[in-house]
Amino acid sequence: MAKLNMVKALNQALFQEMERDADVLVLGEDVGVDGGVFRVTDDLQRTFGSQRVIDSPLAEAAIIGTAVGMALYGLKPVCEIQFSGFAFQCSCRTAGASAPSSITRNPRSSSTPTFPG
Repeated sequence: MAKLNMVKALNQALFQEMERDADVLVLGEDVGVDGGVFRVTDDLQRTFGSQRVIDSPLAEAAIIGTAVGMALYGLKPVCEIQFSGFAFQCSCRTAGASAPSSITRNPRSSSTPTFPG
């Protein structure tokens, strides 16, 4: 097995999952053309297009809120929040929207947003 640093391993995992499942998508600040601040999403937009690798505005709570809605729709969003210092403001979106929705939605649906951190 090849040795990979964390960035390459995450990029490879995202690539493999996006190739395997058309419902997997990535959204966050600068994840598209720039490949993310740490280059975790490098070349994903070129390979999978801007419909599946979505550059968002600088609004962490909006990224998480959008991901919750996408997951409830059946998609499998992976969010990139650039720095953990901005993650706290997202907690109301995850606790206030995602948790109650998981109780009221179709119990057979297992799609949830992914928040790597």
